[in-house]
Amino acid sequence: MIVEKINEIDDSVFDTIYNANTASIIQNTGYDNKEQLKHRFSSVKDTFNLFSFTKDGEVVGYVQGSGKDDTITIFNSVTKSTSVLEEGVAGSNSLLKSLGFVYLQVDCVKNVPMYSWIKASCNRTDLFEYVSEEERENDIIVKLKLL
Repeated sequence: MIVEKINEIDDSVFDTIYNANTASIIQNTGYDNKEQLKHRFSSVKDTFNLFSFTKDGEVVGYVQGSGKDDTITIFNSVTKSTSVLEEGVAGSNSLLKSLGFVYLQVDCVKNVPMYSWIKASCNRTDLFEYVSEEERENDIIVKLKLL
């Protein structure tokens, strides 16, 4: 799996990814409106970071986050299957560290599989260390240290 920082998403690729894994995306992001979620990925600010996940030459996922100092907070993702992020863990860790980040925070919907996976250091305690979490009204921000 190749994980890269990109400047913009491809709308047709986004649609393909979303349509392939709609139920899981809605569960993990809380967005049930594809166009609204796509707009969030297209509204890029200076502090936003976009990443693509490519497998066998095909883009199979996009992730969006906001970086500040030594911490990046991931708040949106769309993946073609539930395994994309799992397969991209090692590449994500290396890329984030190369960009100067020490901590990864993930904004999760409460009580979904993504939350449990992130809290378990993405099942890769050799790459991530659980630090803390902050529960908010509708979500939880899980903080991990990049090892």
